[in-house]
Amino acid sequence: MHDPALRLEALRRRLARMEGRAPSDASRFDLGHPQVDAGLGGLNRRALHEVQAGTGADLASADGFALGLAVRAAGTGVIAWIVQTMTTAEVGLPYGAGLADWGLDAGRVLFVQTRDATRLLAAAEDALRSGALGAVVMSVWAEPKALNLTATRRLALAARERGTAAILVRSRVAAQAGPAETRWTIKAAPSRALEDGAPGRPALTVRLDKNRTGAKPGQWVMEWRNDERRFADLASVSGDLVPLVGQQPAAA
Repeated sequence: MHDPALRLEALRRRLARMEGRAPSDASRFDLGHPQVDAGLGGLNRRALHEVQAGTGADLASADGFALGLAVRAAGTGVIAWIVQTMTTAEVGLPYGAGLADWGLDAGRVLFVQTRDATRLLAAAEDALRSGALGAVVMSVWAEPKALNLTATRRLALAARERGTAAILVRSRVAAQAGPAETRWTIKAAPSRALEDGAPGRPALTVRLDKNRTGAKPGQWVMEWRNDERRFADLASVSGDLVPLVGQQPAAA
């Protein structure tokens, strides 16, 4: 199916068949990270949250953090992950075994790839307004003109009306204000080595830049525990850390 209009219509039909399956959990969800959760009191499930990559090399980490939020928000519901083609060209396509390693059931991930941001936003709004999903993750490339204040307001409104968490991933730091309830900047961090010296769980430097609920912004070093499907603290970890090649100079 090569016609984008036909692909979008197929998505709409699939969402219609899923209508009413979304979990009816409480209006807030947490990260599973005691320190952060105590300060924030949880995140609003009926809202737009923005996750931005600290640098171009951190986009995969930003996507990982966003998927972690989606896992926490969706409960047993289905997650829609909508990406631009350019994003997958840079960081690759999802891999079933990799999703499982992240704690995701591939059978509960609806993956949608679009050519440009205009189609991505259309698909995302349809997904949010369907009421059939537990969370919708949108990965946009660069700073497309289509992703303006009007577009983000429409996403925030759809999330609020249907109670579906909307998580917008930006490959660059956003230059504009917007209706997102929270905004996070993510960078890769050294992971804690396993006992055999192998790299450990995915580690992230997580900075909360904006929070409309009033709790103060902050920064933490976290790891994603896929077996527990939650974020945990790494700041007080002692011992060896596995360095990241991406954090070294190009010559290295």
